[in-house]
Amino acid sequence: MDQRTEHQSFPGIIARAVQPQHLIRLFHDGERLIPIMKGVESPDTLFSITRDGQNDQLLASLYQYWQQNYPEAGQPYWTTRSWSMLTWQPLYLAFVCVYSVQAVPPLSQIVQQYNNEGWVAGYSFSQNSKWCEGNTQKLIQCAGRELVDLYEELREQMELHTRIRPGFTRQLLADTVIAVLLRYHNTLPERLSADVVLQHAAWWLESLGLPGKHINTLYCSEEGQWQQMRVSCCMHYRRDDGKYCANCPKNRI
Repeated sequence: MDQRTEHQSFPGIIARAVQPQHLIRLFHDGERLIPIMKGVESPDTLFSITRDGQNDQLLASLYQYWQQNYPEAGQPYWTTRSWSMLTWQPLYLAFVCVYSVQAVPPLSQIVQQYNNEGWVAGYSFSQNSKWCEGNTQKLIQCAGRELVDLYEELREQMELHTRIRPGFTRQLLADTVIAVLLRYHNTLPERLSADVVLQHAAWWLESLGLPGKHINTLYCSEEGQWQQMRVSCCMHYRRDDGKYCANCPKNRI
């Protein structure tokens, strides 16, 4: 996204050249949240997935890995798993950037690493990129806009390999953003306290252009802990070794 356009869309956001401490904090806290989410300064370009890159061979490999290793699970699982692998990392990084780094890079320009065995993990950003700064709500707006741009482009590329509807990806995203919010809250409560979870969930859903009704998937347990009941299914139960997740909507049928 053109940074100039971004400033005009979100008054109160300032774009500055990346600061060394931004990357240090991002790499450290990202790996603390998810150990395989390792930031690097110089990516392996041979196995890099980018929004504007020539990703066809890598996306085909990603889809075929799950198709070939779990033939019994069928197309719903292969598609869901491939899409989740392709998109999980930018969303987690968005949370680290908002709540830990307090600055958001151009997430739509992320360089993701594919290990050629079904996993997408590891990332980098250009050393010359400009990062957004502002209050928490503004940073969430900035991150959401970047993720929407990235995901729509990747969805169109993935559609060359499997049928993947916008409604399907949006429902998965709505569940996933709430799940990541809770994981971040539980892992780093000093950065995202229990009393702001609902408000921040609403901000994230709005920033991603998702219906506010998804906030109703959040509830407090008897122990006073935030929990989620999903509305979408990861399809893991379709594998021979699979089962329903504890909060799977199909588990209530």
